[in-house]
Amino acid sequence: MEFYAMPLFVKLAVRNMESSLNWYKHVLNFESIFVLPDQAGEIVMAHIRGQKYQDMMLVSEQYDTNSNGIGVVLNFTVEDVDSFADKANKAYANILEGPIDRPWNARELVLKDPDGYVIILSMQIDKEKTIDDIVDWVVNIQD
Repeated sequence: MEFYAMPLFVKLAVRNMESSLNWYKHVLNFESIFVLPDQAGEIVMAHIRGQKYQDMMLVSEQYDTNSNGIGVVLNFTVEDVDSFADKANKAYANILEGPIDRPWNARELVLKDPDGYVIILSMQIDKEKTIDDIVDWVVNIQD
């Protein structure tokens, strides 16, 4: 496993570490990079990774809060949204939307993890389109 400095990463407070680790592994193909147990041997922090630079820290919830996930949306670029949709269906994941094609040249799958965090998996539909092509198309449909 490659180790590198992470200039930015997300920390998510989770209620049940084992459940969350399993969800990210089986639904999103994330791998465990490092786990930190407490003195009782329970995992209190897990560094997980999808693709390179898709690093997150799951931390055991330290505060009694019901606000996990409110206003948080994580977007991950993937190669094949439909294969993730199949995995999500087989794992009975909470699919909010999709797969759906968006006007900004993206095919997306919107999921909710066990703690209420919204996860968007996104792939480029037409790899030949430039950002200028997409902006021109969006501007033209608004006229």
